[in-house]
Formats: sequence, C-alpha cells, structure tokens
Amino acid sequence: MYRTLYDILHDVSKSSMVDDGDLQAAGLLILTAALHGLQINRVGIWIFTDDKQAIRCRMLIDGDDCVIDGELELMRATYPNYFLALDNERAIVADNAQEHSSTIEFRDGYLIPFGITSMLDAPIRHRGNMLGIICCEHQGPERQWSSEEIAFASALADTYGRAISAAQRNDYERQLQEINDQLEQKINERTEILQHALRNLNHTQAKLIESEKLASLGRLVSGLAHEINTPLGIAVTSASHCANELKRIQHLYHDEQLNEQDFAQFLESIDDGLGLINNNLNRAATLVQNFKLSGAIHTANEEEQFELRDCIALTLKSLQPLLKKSQVNCQLDTGAPIQINSYPGAIAQIITNLITNSIHHAFNNTPEKKIHIQLHETPQQVAIHYTDNGCGIAEDIRAKIFEPFFTTARRTGGSGLGLSIVYNLITHKLGGDISINEDQSQGAAFTLNIPKTAPLHQQ
Repeated sequence: MYRTLYDILHDVSKSSMVDDGDLQAAGLLILTAALHGLQINRVGIWIFTDDKQAIRCRMLIDGDDCVIDGELELMRATYPNYFLALDNERAIVADNAQEHSSTIEFRDGYLIPFGITSMLDAPIRHRGNMLGIICCEHQGPERQWSSEEIAFASALADTYGRAISAAQRNDYERQLQEINDQLEQKINERTEILQHALRNLNHTQAKLIESEKLASLGRLVSGLAHEINTPLGIAVTSASHCANELKRIQHLYHDEQLNEQDFAQFLESIDDGLGLINNNLNRAATLVQNFKLSGAIHTANEEEQFELRDCIALTLKSLQPLLKKSQVNCQLDTGAPIQINSYPGAIAQIITNLITNSIHHAFNNTPEKKIHIQLHETPQQVAIHYTDNGCGIAEDIRAKIFEPFFTTARRTGGSGLGLSIVYNLITHKLGGDISINEDQSQGAAFTLNIPKTAPLHQQ
C-alpha cells in the first residue's frame, strides 16, 4: 500500500492543475486522490472563517456526488472539543470517531446518520497558518489509520496549500493586470490631456511671441517717428525760410529796389537753407533705410545665412530712439565677423527684449546707465554675454524670471512675458540655452549660447 500511496501522491504533486491557480480543479484532483489512496467514499475540504469561529465545507465528494461550496458549516460554539483539537494544528486521527474525544460531539447528528466510523483530519497550511482541513471519513467497520495513510493525507493537505498559493498568485496577477490596464488607460487619458494642453500652450506661445514682436516693432516705429520728426521739422522750417527769402527778393526786384548787397545776402541765405534741408533730409532717409532693414529683421521668420555682429548692430540702431530717450549707453564689442545659419528675427527679438527688460527694471537708481554686449565664438556655437550696470537680479527670484507672466513690475505695466519669450526663442527656436551669471553685484548678467547652425527640426 505504501508504494501505491507514494505513486498517487507523486502523480498529484507533478500535476499542472495544482499550480494553475484553479482551486476547484486542484481540489477535485486532491480529493479524488484521497478517495482512491485511502479507499474511502467520503472526503471534503473544510476552510475556517476569518474569525475561526466556524469551519465551512468548500468541497465534498460523497460517492458519486460532488458538492462545491455547499451550505455545511460547523460552529465552534456547537462543537467546542472538536475546535479545541483543531486549534492544536495537528492531524486528528480518530479510529473510533463515535467515541474519540475530539469527534464524539458529531456522533448523533452526523456520524451515525452518515454511517461514519473513522475520521482522519489533516491540517491545510498556507504560509505557516492553518486555514482548514482535509477531512477523510471512513464508512463501515472501524478502521485503524496507518502512519503511511496519515502521512499521505497530510501531504495531500500540503498540496492543497500549494494550490491556494497558486490561486492567490493568479489573483494577484489578475489584480495587477487590471491595475496596469487602468493605469495605462489613465496614462493615455492624461497623455491626451497633456498633449492637448501642450498644443494650446504652443499655440498661445506663438501668438504671444508674434504679439511681442508687433509690440517691439511698434516701439521702434514710435521711436523712429520721433527721430524722423526732428530732421524733417528742421528741413520744413528751412524750406519755409527759403521761400520767404525768395518772396522778399522777388518784391525787391519787381519794385526795382534790388541791389547787389541784398542779392548777395539772398544767395548766402538760400545756400545755407538748402544745405540745411539737404543734410536733414539725408539724415531722415538714413533713418528710414535703417528702419526698413531692422523691420525686416524683426519680422523675418526664415532661417538664413547672416553675419551675427551686423544683425545685433542693426538691431541696436533701430533701438537708438528708445535708448536715447532712456539715456542708456549700449555698446557692442567690435571683433571679427561671425557667420551663422539661424534666425535673425529671433536674435533681434531676443536683444530687443533684453534691452527693454533692462530699461524697465535695472536703472531706477543708476546715474550712468550702461549695457554691454560681447560675442565669443567657438567652432560649434557663439556665446553672447549681455550685462547692464543696474541693480542686478535678486537671488530669490532668479529661478522664476523665465516663467511666463512672472514680473516684479506689474503695477507699472509689466506683462512678465519678455524674458519668457527670450527663453523660448533661445531654447526652442535657436536650439541654445541661456543662463544667469552667478555674480549679479555689478548688474544683471546673462550668457546666451546659440549653435552656429539652427536645429534640423526648425529647417
């Protein structure tokens, strides 16, 4: 019999049903093995309730009948001695179940009606805890359970504990898969929301940049109008003076009172007036020409090959009215030409915004206002060093100055977009970076690194 029990146990242990996670299939396999190995007709799996005040039948085979999750339940209060024996977490071996101290409580209500004479209960353990029992019930003449049979029943109970682990593992995997599916769905939903927000942000950013470009161009137009008015006013005044002199000479001539001295004075006055008109009209024409060039730079949105120092110098010329009005001396270091393939409009916008930012924020208590721009070339990129001699940038706000709408001049009309646009143009449009110098004691200082060739995705 020992060899037969070993063979049955070996077949059960290597069966895939034990580790598939299907408790019903594994339970049926184990109970069937118990029926054949112990030569009995009735065997069941009983599991404790959470409070261990009752034990319920999970699966029961009685002859040809199989009941799964039936209504059978034994209460601790009704069968205290039996539960006390279970609390010891050892096998209950009742050769004479109707007289055994642990099972005598079942005699009248259970054992005699079902013809059960002997019982063998093997504890089911899982992770060190006893969860229930496999109850083997012999019907017929009283039976002496052998040590091999007790070991066999205990091994089957341990195998069911293994099946419980597999079922829990499958349940955990199923829960994990559900969580992963829900998480993936949430990630997809959040990604879609973020992509939508990013598209809106990019659209808004583009509109803000274009709006700031127009505002910058508007400042240039306003300053240029002021500058042009001066030479034009002088030219108009001089022309009016020349016209009056001509009328005066004509009256003298018609009245035959024109003499050589008056005519010589007239010629001298006309020569001075025409010279004044010519000089001021040339000055106005030069301003208009510079404005046309700078306007082209500010509005250009195409990549091209150009000389960086000339681009910055032309931008500074267009800002001369603003610089003169604010009494700011802006100097660009001289040096060798630097050819780059990038976006002149973006660079002009960056320089304009930096200068405008300095004028609005830096020079409240500075008697001699200065801005200094230096260029340093490397084989792959150009560093633009921008400094002013104003109050510098306070340490507690340095991390925020590139954030959209952050400004310390809200009450005076600051929008908080100037440096944010500078940051976006440098990092996104030009493919470079901008940093704030650590030393701000002598004024604000920025370093702009831009590649000589714009990023491919911008081309």
